[in-house]
Amino acid sequence: MASEIKKNNKHLINAPAGSGKTTYIREQLKSICLNSPKSKILCITYTNRAADELKKNLDSENITVNTIHSYINDLISPFYSHKETLDLYWEIYGQKINERIMNVANDDHVRESNENYIERYGELTENIVRKNLSTVSYGEMPFTSLYTGKLSHDDLLMFANRLIKKYPVLLRKIGDKYNYIFIDEYQDTSGYILDIFYDAVKDRENVQLYLLGDRMQQIYQNYDGSFEEKLKEFDTSDRLKINFRSIEKIVSILNKIYNDRFFEQQPSENNVGVTPDVVPQVIFTSNVKDLVCKLQNTYPEILTLYLMNKEKYEEIGANNLYHTYENMEAYSFGRKYSPTDILSDMSSDNPDALIKFLFLVNNVMQFYSNGNYGMVISACKKEDRYFNTSQFKIKRHIDKKHIKDKLDAVKEVYEKDGCLIRDVIKCLFDNALIPEAVKNGFEESAEYQRVLDIEFIEVKNLANYLSMPHISTQHGVKGESHQSVIFVAADNNSTPNVRMYAFFDLWSQLDFSLPEFEALFYSYSSTIKTVEAELGMKINELTAETHNKNEKNRTILAKYSNQVLDAYRDNPIFNVLCKDDFIAYLSKQNVGNAKKIFKITKIEGILTAYKLFYVGCSRARKNLIVVVDENKVKKFKEAFIERIQDIGFSVLSEQ
Repeated sequence: MASEIKKNNKHLINAPAGSGKTTYIREQLKSICLNSPKSKILCITYTNRAADELKKNLDSENITVNTIHSYINDLISPFYSHKETLDLYWEIYGQKINERIMNVANDDHVRESNENYIERYGELTENIVRKNLSTVSYGEMPFTSLYTGKLSHDDLLMFANRLIKKYPVLLRKIGDKYNYIFIDEYQDTSGYILDIFYDAVKDRENVQLYLLGDRMQQIYQNYDGSFEEKLKEFDTSDRLKINFRSIEKIVSILNKIYNDRFFEQQPSENNVGVTPDVVPQVIFTSNVKDLVCKLQNTYPEILTLYLMNKEKYEEIGANNLYHTYENMEAYSFGRKYSPTDILSDMSSDNPDALIKFLFLVNNVMQFYSNGNYGMVISACKKEDRYFNTSQFKIKRHIDKKHIKDKLDAVKEVYEKDGCLIRDVIKCLFDNALIPEAVKNGFEESAEYQRVLDIEFIEVKNLANYLSMPHISTQHGVKGESHQSVIFVAADNNSTPNVRMYAFFDLWSQLDFSLPEFEALFYSYSSTIKTVEAELGMKINELTAETHNKNEKNRTILAKYSNQVLDAYRDNPIFNVLCKDDFIAYLSKQNVGNAKKIFKITKIEGILTAYKLFYVGCSRARKNLIVVVDENKVKKFKEAFIERIQDIGFSVLSEQ
């Protein structure tokens, strides 16, 4: 590959679960370095962990491996202080800044934040903010700090796209520097970023762009289908066909779930003919919780995959954390990260700065309580973004006492019944263990104010739960393999929207594949956007006044309803899920029926469930058990049993 320049310099490589994608990329990098030693290579990954894995045993100075946010920040940061960049910032955020200054929503937390700004600068007006805002930056936070120009994770990517389109010289910085660009987990990469790299290489045959990943693993809702047409231009002839993870029986099940011959995998030679300890099975039960407990007792090493939801957080004792994050705009429906993603990730890749910090503090205090002082010092020095590392230097014996006194003070607050998150952060600051910038960064966010008022015990409860062996949450559905897996089928009616039992119902009626389902989803999503743009409002915002008494809106809805029925008349998925609602609306045009049409949530929830079911099953190397609530499949149980048996599962009912 390294020495051959293909006419099409854009390549899409399907790499399903267990296909050895990381090994494949590493081998390609070695091949390029060997055959074309002067070539410059860029590798973009989704997480720091993935970046570290790729870097292993690769010491060429011509290879750059980075996460997408780090790379984009490095690319555009030299321009952050330019007048043109600041002008673009005000073009995008000027109205929001003025609305926040005026506090149009009369939000108490915004008011408090505004008062803090006035206390610091003496006044809060657009002119004052403009005067104080001399540069844009990447804030590494889930929220954009409007007054300081610190961009959130999502806004960094959007802003970079807008900036690069306005100043194409940035595209040349990519195309001029690299000969090969690899984007790992492309399915989780924002359309803004795919667009940037597409434009950077489209007229350069000497630059090869490779996207690697698997559409079935696209379980993060950060891609809107905007790149679909351009994806059709990519060469798809090369794909990874071997599943090195799972035994033959499970690979067969995965192929039948995917239901597309183009994406079929074969098991590796080592996994052909291997007999599982437990045949792949679906177990029906009227008491899911009790059955899962029995299975965990029978198979102590089995991995349990849950779709974590509100009820689960109540059981854990972290309900206020879940509820608060569920109501944040940054984690609302359709955004890149859901509350579950944030609250079930204790790694350094957690995109929420506050939760990442709280897990870190909890770890440090656990180390300290257990007398593991070396780990305390090591953890704090490693996380110098959060901690004043100067406080942990030990040159004399008295230095140890000073550190102990400070940590004792924090421990006293940390262990106090009813202590709030803000109490722990204040104590850390008062003892000079964290810098003022960290404390202010959390306190100045109106959204974070609500988190700071939650008791710290919820962080402890959540950390304890996530530390339990063989327990995984929705965030963990996509991840490393395990010898034996229990997949607990469940719905999630909040964020993200997961309709697992509606998927089972549809699956029992129709034979469909992922490409077919996605094609409908993206096409239908586009239609909804068109309709809502013409209406000038969201469908769910319609009222009796704006619908029943508004002939123009009824005409728009009737026109597009007829167009949709005609466009999708041969689409079996649409006919089962949506057709009757449109017919009902056209026969009786009232606001109640209007709100049932042009809704994406039903299709999206089932599509997400489809992917999660596949990805969850793909985690199993040898043994796979799916637990199903029989009360939720009563209406279609016989058809469902026929389907899952055809897929390759055996069927059991708990006695």
